[in-house]
Amino acid sequence: MEVPIIDVSLLQQADAEAEALQQLAERLGEAAEAIGFIVITHHGVDEAILQRAWAATEAFFDQDEAQKLLAATEDEQSYPYGYSRLEGEVLSRTRGENGVRGDLKEMFSIGPKDSRSGMPPRRWPKSPPHFRQAWEAYYDEMLALAHRLLRGLALALRLQPDFFRENMGRHQCALRALNYPDLEGVKPAPGQLRASAHTDYGVVTILKSGGPGLQVAKDRGNPQWIDVPHVEGAFVINLGDLMRRWTNNRWASTLHRVIVPPEGSGWGRRQSMAFFVNINGDAEVRVIDGTGKPKYEPITAVDFLLKRHLTAMGALDQAQAQAQPTDGAAADPVAASVEEEKAAEPQKPLEEEAASAEDVKEAEAEMQLEEEEGVEVEVEVEGAGKDSLLLRISRLCC
Repeated sequence: MEVPIIDVSLLQQADAEAEALQQLAERLGEAAEAIGFIVITHHGVDEAILQRAWAATEAFFDQDEAQKLLAATEDEQSYPYGYSRLEGEVLSRTRGENGVRGDLKEMFSIGPKDSRSGMPPRRWPKSPPHFRQAWEAYYDEMLALAHRLLRGLALALRLQPDFFRENMGRHQCALRALNYPDLEGVKPAPGQLRASAHTDYGVVTILKSGGPGLQVAKDRGNPQWIDVPHVEGAFVINLGDLMRRWTNNRWASTLHRVIVPPEGSGWGRRQSMAFFVNINGDAEVRVIDGTGKPKYEPITAVDFLLKRHLTAMGALDQAQAQAQPTDGAAADPVAASVEEEKAAEPQKPLEEEAASAEDVKEAEAEMQLEEEEGVEVEVEVEGAGKDSLLLRISRLCC
């Protein structure tokens, strides 16, 4: 199995021939189903905007650590963006002497500009000069590319072209830059990677990579890793867990990681910029018609993400216990909705249970893998209501 390389120039053409556009969409759909990863060329991204953002990012990471730490958040619950130092994220749970340390990367990220998204206002580093201007332009360029890609993916599912975009009016898209330092003379700890194995939780991720090292594996239980081709000028697209659910498991949300450079490879430093396409938090995700008998009940995007994080970390019981009503307070609706979903499972028809048994097995394997490979989540519940379920997510990306 290989990650396909697809020319998506037709997505830029307002007058593209319908038949040709549908053929392109079907190629995207085939790749989404087969492996969940696509390398796209002729994407229409402004090269000058890309280069300015790339240079500004490199200049930011080249600063001394004290300067970069000025852009770190003091409270990830209220501001889950900003700077994260080398090995400062994704600390694996200690397993005796074989505990895996944090990933060999440092990061900087921002969220959406629109306050209607429900996310906090952006905070910018004071240096280097023109960083904000370069990043704002690149964020907007990535959002435009996301809209084009979502149009193609909608056509692949025989939906109206704006099906996905209609859920993006108050989107929660995030832009994250990653710097993987040169590891010459550095001996990583056992099991330590540049980015540990993971899937993305959202809809789609758009990655600009500065070098090789990204690998994917379709089989989550016994992963067989293959290299994602590094194509100059291209972007790497992968689907997230929410899209997998939306398409009733037709499309794949695939494990991926970034490996430590093999000895003698000469890879050196690696930089990447990942744009995470996240829809409106209150958007309802209902299994798309025509994808078979629904394996999932409708759910809002924000509830899916909360439940996904809780379940993946085995923190559900803790959250439910903490969310029990006290002094007349109402129970937390997120934990309650999980309990309702669990209670409803035995009442489902036998044929539906049989159809989803493979999905349950795959999900359990994924949860175990994430615990072993380094997704760290801390959950606190204070009082009642979804807003009181404070979540600290250490997400991996490439």
